[in-house]
Amino acid sequence: MQAEVILVEDSPYESALAYLALTRTTSSVIQAPNVRTAARMASGARLAILGARAIARISNRQIRALGIPAVGIGARFSAAEQRRALRAGVRAVYARPRVWREYLALLEQIQHAV
Repeated sequence: MQAEVILVEDSPYESALAYLALTRTTSSVIQAPNVRTAARMASGARLAILGARAIARISNRQIRALGIPAVGIGARFSAAEQRRALRAGVRAVYARPRVWREYLALLEQIQHAV
């Protein structure tokens, strides 16, 4: 199955929230349990959105395997996690806005920038 956006998020709450928001801002979203699986699904996708656990474990090799831009979105990231993810090749790391409209606006902004 081909998707415009691949979502890698293991928290059920964050996954449901992101999926719901993404289906309002893009035509096709696929969820992947981890970055390795996301890399196998990435053909034709434009963007990977990585949750907290994926960001905490991301490597430069995994980003290269994805072959598409990746950004991190999560409830909170430490400064060290943000720096590490950016060094690995993640384009940007964002704190998830608490307000729904701001979250939708962030996702739209990210998708238009890619």
